[in-house]
Amino acid sequence: MDPATVSLGALLPHILKRGTVSWPNFTAIQQQLESLYGATFRADVGKIGDKQLISVSLEVIHGQYLPGKPDTLSASLEFLDEVLNRPQVNSGGVFENEYVTQEKELLTRQIHALINDKGQYALHRLIETMAQGRPFGLRKLGRVEDLVKVTPESLYAYYQTVRKSSPFVLMAVGDLDPDVIATYVSTHWNGHRSELVKIQPYTPLNREYEVIEKQPVQQGKINIGYFTRRTYASADYPALMMYAGILGGFAHSKLFVNVREKESLAYYAYARLDAALALMIIGAGIEFEDYPAVKRIIGEQLEAMRQGDIDQQEMHFTEQAFRNDILSEEDVPTQLIGRQMEKLVLGGGLSGEALIQALESVTVPEIQRVAEDITLDTIYFLTTDQAATGGDEAQGE
Repeated sequence: MDPATVSLGALLPHILKRGTVSWPNFTAIQQQLESLYGATFRADVGKIGDKQLISVSLEVIHGQYLPGKPDTLSASLEFLDEVLNRPQVNSGGVFENEYVTQEKELLTRQIHALINDKGQYALHRLIETMAQGRPFGLRKLGRVEDLVKVTPESLYAYYQTVRKSSPFVLMAVGDLDPDVIATYVSTHWNGHRSELVKIQPYTPLNREYEVIEKQPVQQGKINIGYFTRRTYASADYPALMMYAGILGGFAHSKLFVNVREKESLAYYAYARLDAALALMIIGAGIEFEDYPAVKRIIGEQLEAMRQGDIDQQEMHFTEQAFRNDILSEEDVPTQLIGRQMEKLVLGGGLSGEALIQALESVTVPEIQRVAEDITLDTIYFLTTDQAATGGDEAQGE
C-alpha cells in the first residue's frame, strides 16, 4: 500500500462495475447478469497486512444444472475479461466524469461512516499508531483528502498501470475444468506483471506505547496491540489460534467470562489475530472510569495463559468452536477464496481438515510456549473529555 495510490485503488473497483464497452451502464450490466442465469457480480477492495487487494468476482450456476447445459464457465470468464479490460470511457478516452464524481462521493461517505463508528475508529487508530507511518497503517478505503484530488484522468492512468503490471491472481471454486481456465488466462490476461511480493510481518519498535484520545463519546473503547512473532505460515500458528481462542475468541473465553460476565466491566471483549502482521488485538467497550481495572484484568488473563491455567473444558470448547467455523467456511466460496489468498501472500499455512486436526492436537504446553513470546506493544483508549486518565493524549478527528 502506498499513500499516493491507496485512494485510487479504493475507488477503481467501483468504477469498473459502472459500465463497460459492451454494457455501458449499470442497467446494461444487470441485464447481462440476468442472461447469465442471475449471476452475482461484485467489485471491491480489500486489505491483507500491507497489501491492498482489488477484486472482481462472479457467482454463476454451473451449466450442468441448467437446461441444455450451457457453457457458463466460458461465459463467466468473458464477462470478467470485459469488466477488467474494456471499461466504459468517454470521448476523451478516460473514465466518465459523472461516474467518478458519484463514486468519490459514495466512498467519502463510507470513510466518514467508519470514523463515526467508534469501535472501528478505535481499532484503526490502534493500527495507525502501531504503524508509525508504515503502509499497513493505511485504511483500505483510502483518505478523504486524497479522494478529492482524484480526476478521471488520474484514475484511468492508475487503472492502466494496474491492468498491465500489477500482480494478478485468478481463483475459481467449483466443479470446473482447470485447463479451460488456464488457457483463457494465458491468452487474455498474460503480460509482464510484477511478482506477488509476500507480506512483511510487523516489526516492533521495542517500546510500550499508550495513547489516550478524547472525543465526545458515550462509551470508552480500549484496544491493545501485541506482537505474537507468528504469521499464518508459521508451523505453530495453530497453537497461537488456540491461545487467542481461549483468551478471547468465543463466549466461553477468559476475557468474556472475567471482564464482562464476572466483573461486569465491559459491554464486549475479544481477542483476535492478524495472521498477516503477526499481531494480536484485544478490544473492549467499557465505562470510562473502568479503564485501569480493565487493563489490570486483561493483564491477569494473559498471565494465566502464560502459567498454563487452561482447563480441558476450555480446550474442548475452543476446538469445537474452531471446527464449526472452519467447516462452515468450506461451504462459502468467498471465504474459501479469502483463506487461499491469505496463504498465497503469506507463503503457506493450513486450512480445512488439516487445520482442524492441527488445532485438536495442540497441547497446553504448546500454548504456553506461544504465550511466552507475546509482548505488549501499544494501548489505545478512546474516552470522553470528562474522564480522568493518564498517558499521551491525542485530539480526535
